[in-house]
Amino acid sequence: MSLQCVLSAAVAASLFIQSATAWAGASLLIDDATITPHGHCQAETWARVYAPGQELTAVPACNWANTEVGLGLSHDTHSSHGPLATLGLKRLFRDFDQHAWGVGASFGATWNGANNRLDGWNLNLPASFAIDDQRHTVLHANLGWSDSRDGSGSITAGIGLEQVLTESWTLLGEIYCDHRGSTSSQFGVRRAIGQTTTLDLLVGHQDDQQQAPWLTVGLNILLPN
Repeated sequence: MSLQCVLSAAVAASLFIQSATAWAGASLLIDDATITPHGHCQAETWARVYAPGQELTAVPACNWANTEVGLGLSHDTHSSHGPLATLGLKRLFRDFDQHAWGVGASFGATWNGANNRLDGWNLNLPASFAIDDQRHTVLHANLGWSDSRDGSGSITAGIGLEQVLTESWTLLGEIYCDHRGSTSSQFGVRRAIGQTTTLDLLVGHQDDQQQAPWLTVGLNILLPN
């Protein structure tokens, strides 16, 4: 892991900590230590717009035997990879919804629809921490491994902060990187719509990609049982 990546993540954390109901994942880069409630399903969708294309993604997921099982479908209008399908599994060792801190593990594998082949897989360990008793400030930290078909595996890590501003608005910020020096960041806001729906608006950048910066609009809905 590059020193620049670690320092960038630490600086971002310190800035937000001085300035939620936690609900990371979805259109965010950093995952949290929660899963879809037992007996429920959820739908996470987002559109990411950049020059010269856009990405559309939908990820329905359900809690089955205390494991969140999701199937993501994504299409990038500028990519030569074609439509992508991702199977995701997530399980908690300590549920952040019930404790001041939580930790879990997730696994994902991506299928390339254009070439009919497995493109890669990843393993991630998300952890979440409530900084105050009211959970107005929440820290998420990820550590994982990402492997692609060409064998270029990477150690990955990231830090995300959620800072509640009002009952309906939450400030979001995160940095995600790998040991090869690639760094991505996103900053924006989340709007709560009732008790089961949130709307995200994020601006992001990846330092080694031509399609940066990007604008992401995400809609996350907890479905009734």
